[in-house]
Amino acid sequence: MVTDPLATDPLATEARRLRVEEQLSVAEIRVRLGIGRDRVYALLRGVPPPERTRRPRARDDDRAEAVRLRAAGKSVNRIAEQLGVAKSTAYQWVRHLPLDPDDAAAERRRAQSEAMADARRRAYRESRDAAQAAEQTRAAGAVGGLGERDLLLLGAAIYWCAGSKSKPWRPQDRLEFVNSDPGLLGLSWRSSPTVPRSRQLYWRVEGVMAGIREAVEGAGND
Repeated sequence: MVTDPLATDPLATEARRLRVEEQLSVAEIRVRLGIGRDRVYALLRGVPPPERTRRPRARDDDRAEAVRLRAAGKSVNRIAEQLGVAKSTAYQWVRHLPLDPDDAAAERRRAQSEAMADARRRAYRESRDAAQAAEQTRAAGAVGGLGERDLLLLGAAIYWCAGSKSKPWRPQDRLEFVNSDPGLLGLSWRSSPTVPRSRQLYWRVEGVMAGIREAVEGAGND
């Protein structure tokens, strides 16, 4: 014969007496006996809680009404409004029920919704792409033609950013420009077409960089 070990445990006997006779909650029994919550639950296994500790179930009627309204074809928003509850609560109550019990109709509804969403996204992308193309065209038109001075300034600016420059601890008198963009490489090549590619060219680029720096600093002080 199998014997319930709790039947001979004096702590279990006292915990159950407190539960049944004094109608104490788990928290109150923990304090009275000085034991943990899990231990109390283990000692009270099979003993129903007293009525005063049960959570109120006043919303059971609302839940049942929500299910009835959903079956009648009401939306979650309408159910929440009619029952005076949050939309999230209404959704939790009826999420297991499709709005339309006809699977074929529900599938058509979903397909229509997805098609409308795709159309909105497509219209947004087309509008964005058109605005981007227009702005790029306007900006490109504002550049116009490039003279020798323009090319010189551009070439010096990109070399300033990506070229190898002379340092006090490492003097340099030749251009070294490494970049994977063919456009930048071509611009760098065309920026000083009249100067032999020698130390004179490097000196010229350094001078232009210094001039750009002074012009920028001067503009900031105006």
